[in-house]
Amino acid sequence: MSSEKVETEFSVGNNPKKKQPWSQSIKGPLSFSLVMAIVSGVVGMISSTGGSENPIRLDIGLACFGIAFIVCLLVISVLTMASKENDPELGKGTGVNRSSADPDKKFED
Repeated sequence: MSSEKVETEFSVGNNPKKKQPWSQSIKGPLSFSLVMAIVSGVVGMISSTGGSENPIRLDIGLACFGIAFIVCLLVISVLTMASKENDPELGKGTGVNRSSADPDKKFED
């Protein structure tokens, strides 16, 4: 018998791991949050010095960086959870659930 090593990546639930598109990946929100945090850290660090004769306030810049990074991640995650596609069956029916594609169509019960 030959012993061959079979390599298969599994995720939770023993489903084969599939490559996620960029819109569903974590890289997009992390990179956006990092850029926003760097900008807010630099702005906070420079604006808190109070002039060119005072030293740069690195502590305030790091605090601005951390706060902006966490807030951006939280806002992006809430917006991602809120953007849920509706079922196609919700557009069918009468009354409030009337289909906008054909509003005059009569539905049978």
